[in-house]
Amino acid sequence: MLDRDMPPLDHRLPSRRAPGFDARRAVIREQAAALFARDGYQRASLAGLARSLGVTANGISNYYSSKEDLLYAILDSHLVALLAAVERADDEALAPRPRLEALAGGYLATIAGPGANGHRLLREAARFLPAARREDLRTRERWLLALFSAALAAAAPRRASALLSPLTLSLFAMLNEAPRWLQPRDEAAEALSLAAYASLATRAVLAAAR
Repeated sequence: MLDRDMPPLDHRLPSRRAPGFDARRAVIREQAAALFARDGYQRASLAGLARSLGVTANGISNYYSSKEDLLYAILDSHLVALLAAVERADDEALAPRPRLEALAGGYLATIAGPGANGHRLLREAARFLPAARREDLRTRERWLLALFSAALAAAAPRRASALLSPLTLSLFAMLNEAPRWLQPRDEAAEALSLAAYASLATRAVLAAAR
């Protein structure tokens, strides 16, 4: 649902150093992510976004030059925030398995919560970007994979090293699918918190490594 309680956007051409410039860009990204996720990236328009924000089309183009630029900014900022959330959840003082569970919990809490729209668009709309921009996003995704892969290597039996890549991808697949069905109104969600599901997914992948 689009948020109509937002700071006003300046219709004048802003300077990148003007106070509030980055905050206004963030407002546009957040509202665009909600609109694109709700209506689909191809069907949604900048004109519709401008109407939802209560500004003219120039009120958007002053901050993002095109719909493509806006989509890329949404996905890139989502991955930056996701990596930051996972790094905050990382605790090297924990034993290997609890540490991996903490990483999975931080990841899942973000893609099922504040990053839900961005993550949905990452899965569904990144293909509409040019190859160079898709590769930039994949670079950030590789950082996430490397972080999880290292934690999984520490938690899994040494003989499972040859399976490290498929095990890491399997864990990501389980976590990425969870928000599709683990909704707060479902009985399954009431009995299984996001943290508990992250632990369950982690244990399942480690069991497969034995």
